[in-house]
Amino acid sequence: MNRDSDFKACATVKALLKCAAVHLSRAGISTPELDAELLMMHQLGVDRTGLFMVQRDPVSQDVLAGFQALVQRRCGREPLAYITESTGFWDLDLDVKPGVLVPRPDTETLIEAALEVLPAATEKQRRLVDLGTGSGAIALSMASASPGHLVFATDRSPLALDVARSNARKNGLQENLFFVCGLWLSPFSRKAPSFDMVLSNPPYIPTKDIDVLEPEVSVFEPRLALDGDEDGLRDYRAIVGECMYHLKPGGWLLFEMGWDQKEAVREILDDSRLFEEISHINDYAGNNRVVRARRKRW
Repeated sequence: MNRDSDFKACATVKALLKCAAVHLSRAGISTPELDAELLMMHQLGVDRTGLFMVQRDPVSQDVLAGFQALVQRRCGREPLAYITESTGFWDLDLDVKPGVLVPRPDTETLIEAALEVLPAATEKQRRLVDLGTGSGAIALSMASASPGHLVFATDRSPLALDVARSNARKNGLQENLFFVCGLWLSPFSRKAPSFDMVLSNPPYIPTKDIDVLEPEVSVFEPRLALDGDEDGLRDYRAIVGECMYHLKPGGWLLFEMGWDQKEAVREILDDSRLFEEISHINDYAGNNRVVRARRKRW
C-alpha cells in the first residue's frame, strides 16, 4: 500500500490515527497506537483530552502534511522523544534533542534509592553531584524531590549542559543547582572530599553490543552516552577511583547499571576497599538496576 495515498484518503483525525498506527506497526514500532496519538498531540498542540475532543474533526492539508512527516520519521525508528522534543521523567517535563540521551523510566529507580538515604535539607544541607547529567533528568529530579540541598551536575558535552540548563529553567529548578562542564569528577578540586552523594547513570553497554540494539538506540542516540568500552565497565572503575578524592566518608555512591552487571560492579566496589553497606535495587520490571554503597567512615 502507498503511504501517501493512505494518508490522503483519511477524512478525520480518527481515521488518520488508525492509518498511522498501521504504518507504525509495519515499521516494527511496539506501541503503534500510542505513538500515533502522541505524534498527533504534538502536531495539534493538544493534550490527551484535547485529542479525544477532535477525533471526528476533518483533517486540514497542513495537519495532514505535518503529521505524515512526523509519522515518517518515527517509521524510520527515530526516537519519539527526539521527534516531539520532550519526554516525561519523575514529575518533570524535559526537553530532549539529538545528541542527548533520552531519559528512561528505569532511571527513576536511582532517584528512589537516593531519596531513601538522603535526609531532608532542613536537617543539614548536603552536596550532591550527578555525573554525566545529559538532559539533567537525575539532577533535576533530586532538586525537585529534596529541595534545599546543593546539586551539581557535570557532563563533557556542552550540548547536553545547554539542554540541562534549559530544563532547569523550564521546571523552575535553578536555585541551588549548578552545571559544570567536564568528565565525571575531574572539574572539582582533590584537596578535600566535598560531596555527600555521587549519582551517575554512566555508559555501560559493551561496545560490541551497541550495533545489535534497536535502531532508536544504535542509530540515533549518542554513543558517548552508551559505550562503556569492551566490557561496559570502564566508567564505573573511573568514578569509583575518583570517589577517594571527592566523596566524603559516610557519603553515598549510587550507580545505574545493566541488568547483568551486578556482580561485576560489586567487584569494582569491593576491590576499591572504600565502601560498605552495598545493596542492589531492582527496577519496576524486576531487573537489577541500581547499586548503592556507602563510603567507609575512616
